[in-house]
Amino acid sequence: MRSARCSCWRRFKRKALNVMRDYRKHLVVLIAYTLIALAMTYPLILNFATAIPGVEGDAGSFVWALGWAKTALAVGANPFHTDYVFYPLGGATQLLWAVSLIAFASLPLQALFGLIVAHNLLYLAATVLTAYGMYLLAGYVLADQKFQLPAAKFDLPASPIAAVMVTQYLLAGAGAERYARLKRLPPRELPAFVAGIAFAFAPLRLGYGLSFLNLFNTEWIPFYVLFLLRAVRAKSWRAAMLAGILLGLNAYIDFQIAAFLILFTALYFVTVLGADQIRRIQLFALTAFVALIVAAPMLAIVANDFAAEGGNYIRVFPLKYSTDRAYDLLAYVLPNARSTLYANVPIQVAGVNAGVNATDGSALSPDRQTFVGWFVLALAAHAIFWRWRRARFWLLVACVFALFSLGPSLHILGRDTGIPLPYMLLHEIPIVNHIRIPMRYGIMVAFALALLAAIAVRDLQFKFHGTHYGLRWMRPINLVAWIALPAILLIEAAVLPYPVQAQPMPRIYETIARVPGDFTVLEIPTFNWRGAAASEVYQALDGKRILRAYTNRIAPDLAEYFGTRGTPIVVRSLRALEGADKNGLDANDLAEDKSVRDAVVRFYNVRYALVHRSYLTADQVRALDAYLRDVLNAQQIDDDGETIAYAVPPAPPQAAALTIDLRENIGQMYAGRGWQFEYPQADYDGAFKFVWARGAQSEIYFVSNGTMQTLTLNAYAESPQPVGVWLNDARIGEIALTSEWRAYTISLPASALHNGMNRVRLDYGAELKETVGVTTITIR
Repeated sequence: MRSARCSCWRRFKRKALNVMRDYRKHLVVLIAYTLIALAMTYPLILNFATAIPGVEGDAGSFVWALGWAKTALAVGANPFHTDYVFYPLGGATQLLWAVSLIAFASLPLQALFGLIVAHNLLYLAATVLTAYGMYLLAGYVLADQKFQLPAAKFDLPASPIAAVMVTQYLLAGAGAERYARLKRLPPRELPAFVAGIAFAFAPLRLGYGLSFLNLFNTEWIPFYVLFLLRAVRAKSWRAAMLAGILLGLNAYIDFQIAAFLILFTALYFVTVLGADQIRRIQLFALTAFVALIVAAPMLAIVANDFAAEGGNYIRVFPLKYSTDRAYDLLAYVLPNARSTLYANVPIQVAGVNAGVNATDGSALSPDRQTFVGWFVLALAAHAIFWRWRRARFWLLVACVFALFSLGPSLHILGRDTGIPLPYMLLHEIPIVNHIRIPMRYGIMVAFALALLAAIAVRDLQFKFHGTHYGLRWMRPINLVAWIALPAILLIEAAVLPYPVQAQPMPRIYETIARVPGDFTVLEIPTFNWRGAAASEVYQALDGKRILRAYTNRIAPDLAEYFGTRGTPIVVRSLRALEGADKNGLDANDLAEDKSVRDAVVRFYNVRYALVHRSYLTADQVRALDAYLRDVLNAQQIDDDGETIAYAVPPAPPQAAALTIDLRENIGQMYAGRGWQFEYPQADYDGAFKFVWARGAQSEIYFVSNGTMQTLTLNAYAESPQPVGVWLNDARIGEIALTSEWRAYTISLPASALHNGMNRVRLDYGAELKETVGVTTITIR
């Protein structure tokens, strides 16, 4: 009895010790990856609360997406489609689609540490988890028994030196137990650790870290592949479900990565079909079904936004666009422009790893950092040559994704050969053809090459260790390998100092946040997209509405409304003052702006204007200062050296009647989506001008104090046209247009009317083009 109890205790103790050893091992790996991530992003650690990784442009807009998730919950707005940006029309916050999982995970961190620290913590976590996921995946891939040595118990090793050492151990009384230790396999930790470094710190991934937080969050890729392999190899329903969950979660980070994983799954499915096909098909089907369920809410959100914007703001680009954004055949082997190690290597080929001309910055773009490293390529070649059976699937993955990344036609040394490539087929597949930049497929090339590198390191372990593993004289060699292999990979991939950009939080925004009420902040510049991407971040501080924003993809109607119209002050005038319109403002323009000042301020409810010097010249700052004071009667209330803040006096209340003349510049302010302003106004028999309605719906926005009762539309149709009328999403009636110009009046029920901004929607029932004309709209 006592012996049995002791035996149970020993088994329990042995298992507990094994668990503790595994726990310590994984903890050490995570700590190591964290320290490496801090070193590879230096000097971010020195500016952790005041700067973000990246270069000027998209990086700041992703910070806004994280901050907007918190702001949306605070103000009760829809996080994914709102009029807190692009006010009053509103639009899809597409950047939040891309990082919604990251954004909502950041909320507790924002509450504890603030927006910038929360962003940087999740930025580092993406790298650490990517590396750790690759570590686990590589360990699983390398666990195949085919790597083991022959299992004969006392056969003498081929190496004479090892044979002598084994004989010495046996003569010394070590016996079979001592010899068994010599025969054990080298552990898989080193090759698995190398795989984590090769992918997490691949130059392309580090490049994406400078601009695209969505493409930088690759942590689900290795975990998904790990559970997919487990599902198929172990015929595990549980692993298949977990793989489906991870695939579905990618829809909340980036649809492109989700598409890449679907393509990877298709490749794996084709290669594993054979014995027990029915069971494997069932496992893949389960993974797909679970992924669809998990992704369904995000797919519904996207479908709703497509419906709201007409589905044309995530559009299919022509092949020429993709051809210009494809990799050259040599792109993976020529050092990129940002490399620290190869910065002075005179290998610069236009259109490959250097700009097409002297002023071309495309070589510095994140997508251009595709150089995988010669050491990684050497390891991959070793794996293919010496471990073909193990390497062939990962070689297939690397080749397929590399082929797609070359785009519609083959480029060699920067020249388009015109030879068609398989990407042209992808361009014809719905949904997949929205991945308009072939370069993006390169991230999966880095993933596959990392696993090939792990296979090569594992093979080298056997070649150098043989049966010597565990001998004392091998320990220094093991130590050198643990230091040298990761170091070489990191040195080749390093971009040091890693680009960071300061992310100041001007104090004026905290002041604005304390001002009660729902109003708009006019951010300047708005036509410099980099400036818009940087300044929108501050919405997380004040929680107020803004007009033009940078949300990655802007619907054409929004781009037209906030970019090309002649609306005084906020569009036409700022476009000229910021330098986007070289014609400038003349005396008539300034006179018009002054005459409609109250209408513009009242309509947009502008309370503050903020000018950011970094994106403007000194002359532009002076011109804007004079314009804001002279036209908007703005008063400067703060200047911290970077941001000048102005308070804009309120406008008097709206008159009892509002007449909107679409033919005037100020009329374009009230007209939302569905109007044709980009062409000259139509002429009705030389008698008067009018504006065409466009599309299936047209919008009119107006501010009301709740007392307005009727809307009168002066319009005609080339043929009888019923028009449904909606007020703030409530149908209030229908008017029947005829081919005769006349006024059509409809009542505005008080139950549907808002005190403040209102929207009237004219629904034509089908897409229209130059069949319904309108001159004026009167609301009284």
